[in-house]
Amino acid sequence: MARIRTIKPEFFTSDDICALSPLARLLYVGLWCEADRAGRLVWMPRVFKRRYLPDDACDIETLSAELLGRGLVVLYGDGLAHIPTFSRHQHVNPREASSKLPSPDDDASSPASDASERAGDASERASDAQGGREGNREGREGELEGEGARDGGRAQALPDGWKPDEEDLAWAATARPDLDAAALAAETERFRNHALANGRTAHRWGPNWRNWIGRANATRETAGRGLAGTLVGTRGRGEIGAGTVDRESDGQWRARLRGYRPGRFWLDGDWGPRPESGQSRVSAALLAEWRTTQSGEGQRGGGDLLPGRAA
Repeated sequence: MARIRTIKPEFFTSDDICALSPLARLLYVGLWCEADRAGRLVWMPRVFKRRYLPDDACDIETLSAELLGRGLVVLYGDGLAHIPTFSRHQHVNPREASSKLPSPDDDASSPASDASERAGDASERASDAQGGREGNREGREGELEGEGARDGGRAQALPDGWKPDEEDLAWAATARPDLDAAALAAETERFRNHALANGRTAHRWGPNWRNWIGRANATRETAGRGLAGTLVGTRGRGEIGAGTVDRESDGQWRARLRGYRPGRFWLDGDWGPRPESGQSRVSAALLAEWRTTQSGEGQRGGGDLLPGRAA
């Protein structure tokens, strides 16, 4: 659920923000709306593209790499992310529902962490009351989000033969049009097996299923095709296991190279010398792949996009 957030005038002149490309700045603001009150969110770049940049001709993986490379967003667990400076810049309404995602610093979310969030809210209640209409509307959204948990009583194990309802399937058709009926059925079976094997409980299983489906590409298809955000490891915290991002994987380098041209955006401090420098950290095989792509575009455009490259 997208949430109402605030933006300060100094955002536009911040050094970190000015260093981003224009669409990466817009994506960053969109992720504030995506994040819960603790600044945590499920990492689904392709969904973010459809939700926040629907009519822009851009590569969402490249924009995401800008935010990740500058530490504005940090990946953790299995398909999760958090915005480190979220609490510093957002004045969250105290009535917004507590985060249901595990903390980046803990194996899983716990009552203690939720209680800490609520205690912090109490000290800010007076100033939050000045939030006006947006704050009131956001509080109502938080109430609606938490109603299912309050009305459902104790969390229950996944019922035998559980299936997503029509509303869940309608959501999947919009959020994941790349998954056909067979793929959804296979993912649903994995979801059921994982929940039963690990003794999971929940008040409502639909939201958990949606999170699983939203991350399906990151845990399976992405790993096979080597896109940005490739996850390694499958044990530990989180809904479907933990993983860490291998920043030196072929998938990460392909994401950085995709759409790159000499002289364009490149995080030299994090990624090392540029691909065309002759001293790049990119593997020889990936450099050759990238140069082949650039040479083809250069011929179509009537120019050489790789100045100084040896024949």
